[in-house]
Amino acid sequence: MILRGKPFAQMILDELREKDVPKGKLVVVQVGDNSVSSLYVAAKEKVAKDLKIDFECKCLPAEITESELMAEIEKLNRDRKVRRILIQLPLPSHLNQKKIAAAISPQKDIDGFHYILSGGGSFVPPTVLAIDGILDFYQISKEDKKILIVGGGFLVGTPLERFWRGKYNVEILKKGATGYFKKLKKSDIIILATSGGGNFTPDNFKNGATVVDASTLIEDGKLRGDIISQDWPDNLNLVPSPGGIGPVTVAMLFKNFY
Repeated sequence: MILRGKPFAQMILDELREKDVPKGKLVVVQVGDNSVSSLYVAAKEKVAKDLKIDFECKCLPAEITESELMAEIEKLNRDRKVRRILIQLPLPSHLNQKKIAAAISPQKDIDGFHYILSGGGSFVPPTVLAIDGILDFYQISKEDKKILIVGGGFLVGTPLERFWRGKYNVEILKKGATGYFKKLKKSDIIILATSGGGNFTPDNFKNGATVVDASTLIEDGKLRGDIISQDWPDNLNLVPSPGGIGPVTVAMLFKNFY
């Protein structure tokens, strides 16, 4: 069964529309003119407009130095009119992504970078909330289930494991680990977070498993995730990519604005 993200995302946005819009604006900092990043920024701006949230994209040149970017972030930290700050990733390779993320004030860190880096901060990352929430939305219990996170990246796998640690039976599985495919086959809930580095098919998972594809890769000009099969059997649940976690993550991002 295919579990789409749009119904859950729409429910979240409908709930936000019923609330008073907080004062202050959301500032997205985009460095360079990456076309894919521009698409993501435009999608966020569209939602912000729908929710009547004051939105600004601060577009900076790709050749900006790290110290110059840090100075720009500090200005936004001090600006009382700015409620939340988002750094649009990826950043150019000469910039230290973790250092830049850590410079955002924890109170304005809408993307939850401080949680990602240290487990602290004021906000849980929207992707983590999206994965956790969509399982609840489709009434897929995490209790007494073997949960496997494939990929221990710092944006998805690591913070998700931290969020679930102590509550559920969760394990991170890295590529090349001993018993890699056996562990996939024995797990009840599998989160694919390899950043598009996997090529999984239904045969990799056991009957009745739930698979959440949280990866995004652009291949031949099209978005895809870790699942390469076009046909998905009814005896397996799949949150696909694209069309699954993506819209829910955007909705959760704006939930962090309120």
